[in-house]
Amino acid sequence: IHPDLLGLLCLIIFYPFIGERVTFPMPVSPRLEQAFSSPMFKSRFRFANVDDAVETYSGSRMALSFGGGIDSSAVRTILPDAFVVHEAHIRDGCLVPSHAHDIVRRLGSDKGRVVSTNQRYVSQPGGWHGWPCSVATSLLMATDHDFGMILTGSILGSTLLYNGSRYWDRFAARADHGFTGNYWQSAFNAVGIPMFSPVCGASEYLTMKLSLDLIHSGSVVYCMEREGKACLRCAKCFRRDVIRTVVEPGYRATWKPYDRSEIHSFLEHRPLYFGHIFSYARDRPGLPRFVVSRLTDLPDIRTDWPMRVHGRTLELCDEDWRGAISEQMHRHLDPMDSADLAELEAWDQTRLDGRARGWKGRAQSTMRGFRQATRRVRARSLRRQRPHS
Repeated sequence: IHPDLLGLLCLIIFYPFIGERVTFPMPVSPRLEQAFSSPMFKSRFRFANVDDAVETYSGSRMALSFGGGIDSSAVRTILPDAFVVHEAHIRDGCLVPSHAHDIVRRLGSDKGRVVSTNQRYVSQPGGWHGWPCSVATSLLMATDHDFGMILTGSILGSTLLYNGSRYWDRFAARADHGFTGNYWQSAFNAVGIPMFSPVCGASEYLTMKLSLDLIHSGSVVYCMEREGKACLRCAKCFRRDVIRTVVEPGYRATWKPYDRSEIHSFLEHRPLYFGHIFSYARDRPGLPRFVVSRLTDLPDIRTDWPMRVHGRTLELCDEDWRGAISEQMHRHLDPMDSADLAELEAWDQTRLDGRARGWKGRAQSTMRGFRQATRRVRARSLRRQRPHS
């Protein structure tokens, strides 16, 4: 393994636990050290072994860090020649069930690889130590497999919308975060193995639409709660059914399992997680009343930007790979126009704060006002009753 890739692998896994100094299994280049000198990294530590003679890494193939879900499946559709890398997670010595394992194995060893690892559960209570850990296995395999680019399925809601809360100008953020607009991602670029998501400017409506053929063939897994398959009860399954109702003519979701307190609470929380998805679906046919009635306060979406891609996101892709990826993206995705972009950039759920929000918000606002008025009346009454000194 190339020294910088091994060093970066160590850093993404153990970053939260590093103290003042880090020593790598083999010396790394000044390029990796410089990448982690960015003030965007909250932890500051000294690199103990750096070697100016370490050559810059390069590879010629694309790898897709594949989770099995809608978004990474959309990337499979856009770039079908990318080598698929999938982690089979080990927890407490046992393999975590997932239908995605079989999906990747069926591709054959020349197109994909399932790697069993305890990386996601190496500490308690478990889970990634940071989002870059999702590409750790691709990074580990890169030198042997000549990977020069790692693809992911990060979507617009995560990269440009703070999980649907409000717009974030990632292009302006490059001034602080480096070339990619994200300091972790820029660290990958710095050591010669860029990371990019071809759908980072696309919403889940587009990734669902791109994945429909794979869904119909049973080659997509977006929930593993029922023995490695979708439970069709959780908030994630619910959001997927909302999206599919909009993009697939004739699709009829079974809504009754979602009509329960957990989903009600999810819909009533503000800012609503991936709220743009629900706002776009709100005025379209197919959603039941228990859903629509809890979305009335969300900002309106009058254009079709959720069904188009933000074309400028290609600027975040390494120039050596941009041409090939751009060509494939344009075959599958239509770009946003100026009206789409203006409405996207104006998206902001946080402006709802301080207002009555939907039927539940109005009730809560009324009760707060009643309690405040009651306290004021009681205070005035006590002042009148208080004896004068």
